[in-house]
Amino acid sequence: MTLTTPSSTLSRLGRDTAYVLGGLPITLVSFTVLVTGLSLAAALLITVVGVPVAAGTLAAAVGFGRLERHRLAARGTTLAPVRYAPRRGSGLRRMLGLLADPRRWAAVLHGIGGLTLSVVTFSVVLTWWAGTLGGLTFWFWERWLPNPETNTTLVELLGLPISEAQFNLILGILFALSLVPVTRACAQVHVGWARLLLTGSSRAALAAQVDELTSRRAVAAAAESHSLRRLERDIHDGPQQRLVRLGMDLSAAERRLADDPDEARAMIAEARTQAAEALAELRGLSRGIAPPILTDRGLAAALTAVVARSAVPTSVRVDLPEGRRPAAATESAAYYVVTEALTNVAKHASASTAAVTVSVVDGPEGPGAVQGEPRSLQVTVEDDGAGGAMLSKGHGLAGLADRVDGLGGKLSVHSPDGGPTRIAATLPWT
Repeated sequence: MTLTTPSSTLSRLGRDTAYVLGGLPITLVSFTVLVTGLSLAAALLITVVGVPVAAGTLAAAVGFGRLERHRLAARGTTLAPVRYAPRRGSGLRRMLGLLADPRRWAAVLHGIGGLTLSVVTFSVVLTWWAGTLGGLTFWFWERWLPNPETNTTLVELLGLPISEAQFNLILGILFALSLVPVTRACAQVHVGWARLLLTGSSRAALAAQVDELTSRRAVAAAAESHSLRRLERDIHDGPQQRLVRLGMDLSAAERRLADDPDEARAMIAEARTQAAEALAELRGLSRGIAPPILTDRGLAAALTAVVARSAVPTSVRVDLPEGRRPAAATESAAYYVVTEALTNVAKHASASTAAVTVSVVDGPEGPGAVQGEPRSLQVTVEDDGAGGAMLSKGHGLAGLADRVDGLGGKLSVHSPDGGPTRIAATLPWT
């Protein structure tokens, strides 16, 4: 249960008031721009010039819609995302495609129809604030009011057995008691209007999203296939050859054990060295594979184990909600990002220290999301090395970027010459 304190109530009242009162000048501008643009486009529709004017008007409507979303976010209200049809083609075809998007026309309707709402809610909120402040302070400033002999006050007109100051004080108290719910109701009217017209996806946008997800899945599958082929090649060229030689050395040592014990002992020692080297190579190759500790104990324990084996002194900080774990694919990708990045640090960075940080970004995104729910996982690996790391094709981080992108995440690398290097991955929580 959430407790409402006086300070939080006043803070919410201030945000609601600023939001409602600030909406009128913005809707005046949006109404003027959009109505003028549509009128001009309709007048010029007989010529080709009307099409770019209409497209520009829709672009302005989308801009006003984004401004409204920012205003709502400042108030503490996060809307579900809106997806417009992608811009395809060029020239006239591109503009006609924009004009066929119903979500852009919904933004136009929001920008035009919002003026009526703003006029009403602005008037109501301003009236309630004036009634509250004026009524509660009437006893102070009434002495400066003109009071001619012929003037009849409302109290006298109604025949009330109280003074004018007492009457205004009662009105001020009534306005004050209802100020918070009235102001909030006015703000909620705008929230409902925005949710109706500034959220959702058009059919073309949904189709584009499906294409994007399909492309990401293909990229992720290609990255996984590439990783498996590389792992197979590395095992064949490394540990497998050592194990074959190990078997041959042990067979030879077994044959010479009776005839030449000293030679057999030397061959067994060499075999032990081969076994240790093969084990070290297998450990190195398995760093990018999710270990049992990740499944059993979670990301924090797995990364702590990785950092403990790092050749470069590395600190780790994992800040996750207690009792909550991201999706298994996200945990695996985060583990892979850290292990691959630390491998690059050890091989190429010439770094003396490194740091691993894992945290979450909270907030709703999408219909049905709940405020405070984890939305994405942030993974950062930093080192004080020589820099020069790159995401371009052919470099080791390219496959890492494909894996992250396949999950709908984003990988960024900041590594100027001379360092330091910062690799940051943003991964979806679910």
